Amino acid sequence: MKKFTLLCAAAMAAMSMNAQEALTAEMWHQWTGWGADATIIEGAETGCEYNVGKELGQSDMVIGPQSCNGDLYSDLTEYAGIQGVATPGITVRFYLNREELQGPGLDIKVNTDSDGKFTFMFSELGDVEFVHLNFIKIAAEWQGGLWPAGLDKCVVESVELIPGEAPASDAITAAWWHKWTGFGADATIIEGADTGCEYNIGKDLGEGSIVLGNPTCDGDLYADLTAYAGIEGVATPGISIRFFFNRQELQGAGIDTSVDTDEDGKFTFMFSELGNVEFVHLNFVKILEQWRGGKWPAGLEAAVVSEFNAIPVGNAVESISNATTSDTVLYNIFGQRVDENYRGIVIKNGKKYINK
Repeated sequence: MKKFTLLCAAAMAAMSMNAQEALTAEMWHQWTGWGADATIIEGAETGCEYNVGKELGQSDMVIGPQSCNGDLYSDLTEYAGIQGVATPGITVRFYLNREELQGPGLDIKVNTDSDGKFTFMFSELGDVEFVHLNFIKIAAEWQGGLWPAGLDKCVVESVELIPGEAPASDAITAAWWHKWTGFGADATIIEGADTGCEYNIGKDLGEGSIVLGNPTCDGDLYADLTAYAGIEGVATPGISIRFFFNRQELQGAGIDTSVDTDEDGKFTFMFSELGNVEFVHLNFVKILEQWRGGKWPAGLEAAVVSEFNAIPVGNAVESISNATTSDTVLYNIFGQRVDENYRGIVIKNGKKYINK
């Protein structure tokens, strides 16, 4: 796994783009060890306490196992940080990356502000390989924590995870097109096969011209974009871009759709608009002709598509929740199909998971 580094500014920007996720007891597991390659011991008892919303005193547990064993933790490596709301003026204590019951770890203390809000960004940990949260407690005064005079009990109202920085859009190129063994979700790439894919990004194009794809439109020649949320790009303002998805043979059924560029030439197509599809196979992209219902400004001789990108699920304004993929199909973050032995971030049914 790559070293875990996130700039605080980037992570804070991600906060405004993505909804936060509540940190719950179900996120604690017993693991086979303490490193980045540890795996979950299925069915193991964690004894994790969850005291969010309850009255707590100094040193009381908020979330985590009382034993504080190093192999009982929540793996938060793919997140940017933690935020929450608690009683104003107290200190919330985070313990991370413990290696054994009484072994070394990272002991972090964060004070709540006048509104009770607190934020802990993992970028503050420096260049760490992983983020394993062992527990969250109320820091006691003798541990250097704050505790308002006369306060009997405090309450941690919420603890939420801050998503990692949303991935940038990936430029779609001719290299994304492959010849496949079929047309369904279980098709595999025929290595070394010639696709004859045209790549006309940045070139002068007329109505009906191909932007990306194979001019023969064979059903088994396509780019598998199932792991993405949509397509965005920039082209000549006022024209229509045509997409053809999920063709099953040369002249067989498929999904023929189009979008118009706006006054700045931008266009976006979200795959949720395809409905309940099992996969998203992009056969070709063309400039849509007027006689097919496309737009072409009067006097325009040629159009140019200057950018053409795939939108990652984490960057999507709209959701791909209407589209479902096969339970057995996994993709990496580049949209390439992988098997269950792949290690790293995988996408299944439009959601990200860590495969270890």
